[in-house]
Amino acid sequence: MAKIASNIWVEKYRPKHVKDMVLPKDFMKFFKDLAENCGEEGIPNVLLSSPTPGTGKTTLAKAMVADLNADHLYINASSENSIDVLRSQIAGFASTMSFNGGKKIVILDEADGLTPQFQKALRAFIEEFDKSCRFIITCNNIGKIIEPLRQGRTMVFDFDMGKYKKELIPKIEARLKGILQHEGIEFTDNAISAIVNKTFPSIRKAISFSQQYVQIHGKIDDDAVPKDLNKELIETFIGGDKPNVTATRAFIENEGMSSTEVFHCLFTDFVPNEKCVKKAQATILLAEYEYRSMFSADPALQIAACLIELVGCMK
Repeated sequence: MAKIASNIWVEKYRPKHVKDMVLPKDFMKFFKDLAENCGEEGIPNVLLSSPTPGTGKTTLAKAMVADLNADHLYINASSENSIDVLRSQIAGFASTMSFNGGKKIVILDEADGLTPQFQKALRAFIEEFDKSCRFIITCNNIGKIIEPLRQGRTMVFDFDMGKYKKELIPKIEARLKGILQHEGIEFTDNAISAIVNKTFPSIRKAISFSQQYVQIHGKIDDDAVPKDLNKELIETFIGGDKPNVTATRAFIENEGMSSTEVFHCLFTDFVPNEKCVKKAQATILLAEYEYRSMFSADPALQIAACLIELVGCMK
């Protein structure tokens, strides 16, 4: 059996520079030019969004900071979202000059976890500290970002990589093969292709799944195909004698599915199913709850309520 690295591959092989990232060519050109030629004085405030985690938003933000050799402050907004964080940490950082005389950069990761009040205050901070600081903001649910931050104060980049699938699949396969070769892990091309296609657009999922499989089997063989979460979710919900809302909620939580992934799955796989006899009503329910989840403090509650109502759409 091949020797397994003791650390986490996602972190071990996280790109440190923009040039090493897996991005669409247009994105690569823009951010590479920005990092290499623009300098800190010309950095815009940037908002990176995608409905799916693991597409490289946070990695790109950190790579930009590294390439610019800029002083920076990293805030995980999903856990550090009190107004005191803005007033103390961010204000204190942004109001002072950097060690190298350039602009400072604040990375606000997972900013869709910020309250509207925090975001309104942040809008004012972006304007107040424009001469000394720039902001790179990431989110998975752009609907939770207030309009003043999305329009005019930031350049918005949509990391919904589905439209770039044909271009990115070979690049992700090459990255995963490179990791496995460096680790001395045996693999087959068919298995790599299956893993990348099944986990796309999340590069993180492809790498994490591969490491987990190797830890159990010692290699990546043709049986290494990730389970179809959409299929399993639908089977859990409607596969028995009657709908099982409790088991479905547990499945969603255990698999770490985002609300966006759940609603997309229900729309594409539940509504067309023969057991869903009120398809129009089910579609309207999904649209309503998907919209509510954007502004909910607990999207899991919206998912649970939606599942309960969808039971009424079945035979």
